[in-house]
Amino acid sequence: MTTRVTRFHPLLVGLHWVIAVLIIGNLAAGKLLLDNLADSDPEKLDVLRLHMLGGLAILGLLVFRLVTRFATAKPGPAHESGPLKWLTAANHAALYLAALAMTVTGLGMAQLAGLFPLLEGKPVTLPEDWSAIAPHAGHELFSGVLIGLILLHFAGALYHMLKRDGVAGRMWFGKRKAD
Repeated sequence: MTTRVTRFHPLLVGLHWVIAVLIIGNLAAGKLLLDNLADSDPEKLDVLRLHMLGGLAILGLLVFRLVTRFATAKPGPAHESGPLKWLTAANHAALYLAALAMTVTGLGMAQLAGLFPLLEGKPVTLPEDWSAIAPHAGHELFSGVLIGLILLHFAGALYHMLKRDGVAGRMWFGKRKAD
């Protein structure tokens, strides 16, 4: 008789929360700082460097998280059937895809704008018109999509916390097996 797993693997839980903080931090840096700093402001290069490093960290950790997710036992679905089961699966898949799309479009922008020397602390010239860099439109689009998906994900977690059905606790540390 096999014991049912009731929580996600601790490595997966840790990766979930680290990636969540990095994504929210990078979205905030992009929307609140980079979008509002003039390209002539020297501080913009420092923020952009951190933004790029955060994006690269997110990409590496996302890939590692996906591998970990498929390699470890996980609890059954949060919902047995119906629209909530479909919505949950769709939201999780879309979160992965949107986060990956953000990193890919960010890499494309950095490549086309010649920004990678910035990671080594070397000076770069920022583009005069960011919208002229093709991946910029996608990066902007996916940032809005990602924010919407995060809000939906948070609403689902809040729903389960208020319902006290134990689903939200599956993405936290603790005993993994049912008694």
